[in-house]
Amino acid sequence: MKSLLVTNPGSRCGDKGIEEIEARLQRWGELVRVNPEQPEDLPEAILEHGKQVDQIILGGGDGTVNLALDALLEVDRPLGLLPMGTANDLARSLNIPDDLEQALNIVLRGHQRRIDIAFANDVSFINAIGMGLGPQMTREMDSETKAQFGVVAYLVGIVRAFHKQRGFAAQVDGGSCRFDGRFLQITVANGIHYGGGMTVAEDAKIDDGLLDVLLVPEQSRLALLASALRFRLGQTRDADNLVHRRCKALRIETDPPLAITADGEFLAETPVECKVRRHALAVYTPE
Repeated sequence: MKSLLVTNPGSRCGDKGIEEIEARLQRWGELVRVNPEQPEDLPEAILEHGKQVDQIILGGGDGTVNLALDALLEVDRPLGLLPMGTANDLARSLNIPDDLEQALNIVLRGHQRRIDIAFANDVSFINAIGMGLGPQMTREMDSETKAQFGVVAYLVGIVRAFHKQRGFAAQVDGGSCRFDGRFLQITVANGIHYGGGMTVAEDAKIDDGLLDVLLVPEQSRLALLASALRFRLGQTRDADNLVHRRCKALRIETDPPLAITADGEFLAETPVECKVRRHALAVYTPE
């Protein structure tokens, strides 16, 4: 078995703890090790080496996966994920532990699961896109804060965003899922977890060919804070001040046009059309 090991120098953990991972992989089979100098070089490294190996092992967080996603889809090799980022929402969705040794054990056991990949205006994403409160929260978190405080940085960002975010008008058309109103936040999730451990719905799946759409209508800050635990646990389907639906594709228009974060990165803006490519990526997961 020939493996490509790629880590993101820009992730929160950098290359901390990766030496033992390298040693174990070298004992297990042939290893190609690539450590790009800049995060932006990561997709090129995967495209250059990916088709000459049997599997790709990627060290980083959700931003790293998003950065590598198009290259991973093109080379079409099984992905082993080593969670080394701030939030690691994808790893949480797949029940992959944060401990690198345990995560590598999952890769070595060889159980593969094919998961869905979603697209927003042809920009690929794996966890979720957000507009409104979520992008404002991202603006409130610089890379230094994320590196220093980890997941706590997301909580700081939420508090700051509460004071700045205003409602917006939006039209959502997903066939049977249609809404027209004013909202504070719209999340479209392909995965289960997003935004540093939030859960879009407690029964969401990452391989069902469906998008989970979570709408937060305009409301008081107090009402929104009262829903904080629901966001965390995914108890959104029967909440009075939240709307949850599922659909295969949808279009969203907003007034004014809004920036969109995809897996925590600013990658698009409204209007946006979302769709799913089912079972597009093979990932090593627990059985």
